[in-house]
Amino acid sequence: QGSKQLLNNYPVYITSKQWDEAVNSSKKDGRRLLRYLIRFVFTTDELKYSCGLGKRKRSVQSGETGPERRPLDPVKVTCLREFIRMHCTSNPDWWMPSEEQINKVFSDAVGHARQGRAVGTFLHNGNSYYEGTDHPGSQDEVFNRGMQDRSGD
Repeated sequence: QGSKQLLNNYPVYITSKQWDEAVNSSKKDGRRLLRYLIRFVFTTDELKYSCGLGKRKRSVQSGETGPERRPLDPVKVTCLREFIRMHCTSNPDWWMPSEEQINKVFSDAVGHARQGRAVGTFLHNGNSYYEGTDHPGSQDEVFNRGMQDRSGD
């Protein structure tokens, strides 16, 4: 399948197919590209059980039980950040997101993973599995349809 290394000095790879999908679906918007790359580089569980970039200080009394949330792998995060900047710099027709916008894409990805709204089926380590909820549609579809109507980029 030919893995594409995003940046030479980072051990972060996606498949050529994923790269094509990301670029073709991003409409020359660095934020969209980042959103795709996050989905390819991090597993849903990595996103779901992380505290995102670890920037927001959580109070200890928030009463959240469960495993300690750790920030997303800083190597992958830095790699994606650098990569988006590099890609948008070398392709001037692409829209370069600001630091804040990049951070927001990461935190949105974590939020979506926690709500089980990771998109569709995708290949992870070669096994195809469906992400999201087990029970078939019904109220879920209505919910998702509502989401799409409002999701202006």
